[in-house]
Amino acid sequence: MNFLNKNYAFLPFIVLLYGCDNTPDRILSPPQNAKWVDVVFTLPADTVLLPMEVLYRSDKCKTVRYNSSNEPHNIPGYNDFEKPFGQQGSSNIWRTHIAIDGGGKCQWQLNSIKVSFKIADGNPLVKGKEVFATNYIFDFDDYGFSDGYGTGKAKEVSGDLDLKTNFFPMIFINNLFKSTSLQFFGGDTDYEQWTRRYKLSHTNRVYIEPIIHMNEPVILETPNPPPGNTAVTYPDGSTGKAIHTKPDYEKLLSMK
Repeated sequence: MNFLNKNYAFLPFIVLLYGCDNTPDRILSPPQNAKWVDVVFTLPADTVLLPMEVLYRSDKCKTVRYNSSNEPHNIPGYNDFEKPFGQQGSSNIWRTHIAIDGGGKCQWQLNSIKVSFKIADGNPLVKGKEVFATNYIFDFDDYGFSDGYGTGKAKEVSGDLDLKTNFFPMIFINNLFKSTSLQFFGGDTDYEQWTRRYKLSHTNRVYIEPIIHMNEPVILETPNPPPGNTAVTYPDGSTGKAIHTKPDYEKLLSMK
């Protein structure tokens, strides 16, 4: 998995610096006084919560990259892995926690975490469609996950975070490529008020509660044949033109 910032995407390969025993040391060992972040997710019915993706960086254990001129370029080392959530009893509350100071020989520091969920395979809406996950990214430093997860630009937040977002199933019919996809739509993340990426400071807890309007799907369809505008059919049967290939989120909210 490539979790590095897109600024480095053009660089062709990576050489990790090794420790004294010639093996990379990615072992985490948080100190006793380490600060931790609790991530709590309320899982709606007919949805699946994916393991949290975690990225640590290290200024001590550098990563060497080479540019197109074969010149070395040092950047902080990286340590990425998945961390599952744990269900709280028989409830729909899922939780995990992660140390900001990962410690270890490389003195790993938490860079970014990504929380993802999607519609469950057993839901009738899934049949015959490619399903995409909905993502949240929380950054604790720079140079984290790339921007290719549809979350928008990072919004700076200090303190704990409580996120409640209304989501609608969005079916996208692409007549040009003969494909149909399905994902949740919670506003155009190009706009700050609907971003799902945050740069955090002084944060002890992140609480995420998606509110899913499963019975109110919105349908987008490209012109057939092209050219033309992408058409939108809203849950109440009304139609319109897509705004930058997105539905009108305010209109959807007025229908819930």
